[in-house]
Amino acid sequence: MDISSYIVHRIPKSDGTLRVIHEPCPELKLRQKGVLRWLLARGISAGKYAHGFVRGRSTATNAAVHTNKRVILKADLKDFFGTTKSPVIKRILMREGISKDVADEIVEICTLNGTLPQGAPTSPLMANLVGKHMDYRIAGLAEKYDAAYTRYADDLCFSSDNPKLNHILPALDYVVRKSGYTLNDKKTRIMRSGRRQTVTGLVVNSKVNIPRTLRKNTRAAVHNLKMAIVNGGEFDVQEFMRIKGMLAYFSDVRPDLASRYRADIAEIDRLLEMRNRLAA
Repeated sequence: MDISSYIVHRIPKSDGTLRVIHEPCPELKLRQKGVLRWLLARGISAGKYAHGFVRGRSTATNAAVHTNKRVILKADLKDFFGTTKSPVIKRILMREGISKDVADEIVEICTLNGTLPQGAPTSPLMANLVGKHMDYRIAGLAEKYDAAYTRYADDLCFSSDNPKLNHILPALDYVVRKSGYTLNDKKTRIMRSGRRQTVTGLVVNSKVNIPRTLRKNTRAAVHNLKMAIVNGGEFDVQEFMRIKGMLAYFSDVRPDLASRYRADIAEIDRLLEMRNRLAA
């Protein structure tokens, strides 16, 4: 497909650059969702090492693999979707048992200018399918260092009690390049025990936990929302919706904390209802 089938959005990132999102037009999006259902119905999956964009897996399941380890190494793939090319996607689809003609049609529907568009509903699974065959090679490499390995989208993570885990990097770079990708050296991190170790945003030193700063900021946000109602101030609806959305994230990691926030949110809902009745 060409650019005329997409709506382009440019979203600022924290580093000041722009993230370009290609949203498929309604008709194309419908076709892509059909392709996605068709692939999943045939049992075509991302593989056991992928935790991003996979039903039943999450940042929490990804982090849980790497708890209580002496060394954690994180690496990042540059432009994961943008460097996943049409010929490779076709080859992988055929390796999954799909005929050449059907693979050609899927590639036509699901790519933009020969790569995966960020914004298409099929792109995560397509990238994971291509990544799956890379994952098995990387996992074999990790075994040589007695290391566990997972991938969350473009984030590669290794953990081990082997203090020389960082020696894996040259071989990892080779495997990644042979698979058609490039490591983003600026994002490579080595974290040793004794200091805070995080994986996909979660602390994993002894168990999977939510970072203290996030917990503290969430508590403060909930308190501020309550005080805004009690004191007759302006109520930030968007912030309230953000806190509600945080519940699903907390539920995966700290059900006890999520339960506490559900009580807070229920109280805020009651206060809002009371204020609205008094204002009517």
